[in-house]
Amino acid sequence: MKVKQELIAKLRKMENVKRTIKTVVLAVVLGGVLVGCVTTVTGPYTDKASEDKAVQQYVQLGLAYYQQGDLDSAQQKLRRALEIKPNNAEALAALGLVYQQQKEPQLAEKQFKSALRSDSGFTRGRTYYAAYLYEEGRYKEAVEQLDRASEDVSYESRAQVFSNIGLIRLRMGDIEPAIKAYEKSLTLRHGQPNVVYALASLYFEKGQLSQADKLYSSFWESVRRGGASHSPASLALGIKIAREKKDLNEEASLMLLLKNMFPNSAEYKTMKGSS
Repeated sequence: MKVKQELIAKLRKMENVKRTIKTVVLAVVLGGVLVGCVTTVTGPYTDKASEDKAVQQYVQLGLAYYQQGDLDSAQQKLRRALEIKPNNAEALAALGLVYQQQKEPQLAEKQFKSALRSDSGFTRGRTYYAAYLYEEGRYKEAVEQLDRASEDVSYESRAQVFSNIGLIRLRMGDIEPAIKAYEKSLTLRHGQPNVVYALASLYFEKGQLSQADKLYSSFWESVRRGGASHSPASLALGIKIAREKKDLNEEASLMLLLKNMFPNSAEYKTMKGSS
């Protein structure tokens, strides 16, 4: 959830209060998690539990500012967390996200690597690093990181990890590993229209018409229910499948839809020219 503007203004005002004030009450909602108090001190912490709590709250506050697009404030909060716990993996990885958004790739990579050195089991941080590598065009390295992330069977977004592996494998031209990854993603979480469409397209290219047709029908149902939207490519795929099935009515219906929705698309011109 985004931080409300008036709350941010209030927090900034609080930051100017003299450091003799030891406790500042904050209310920040990030991803449905309510953050209660952030404790500020004039000297070192003596309570490890208090340290851990303060670090976690600074990290959540930093991520909230990051989501809001206030990168300077996000960086400030994350550095406060690292002042308390210099090797905190969550703070290090979150700072990597900030640097990545600031177009500082070398600094971002340094933070991601530091986070994983601090905690090699921090799966979410590993996915952050994989996304960075993908953005940099380093696909092989990105897949290696995602493969390691996929081994964490307790990770709540494991289905998305496999979906991303499929996407990158496809970019690399590794069709069979891409299909395997997409199928695993659907096994873990049904009803992912983007994954269903990707698999339908891959099976069609392999000449496996029955699998492609079944998956495309599932994707179409998602569109009908409002869970997905057609693109020129998705409609073109449906037309190709209809032609292979020699279903003239379905082909004509999809051609009309493509013409009405995307009349200037390359897909419409190609499908029209090949009809």
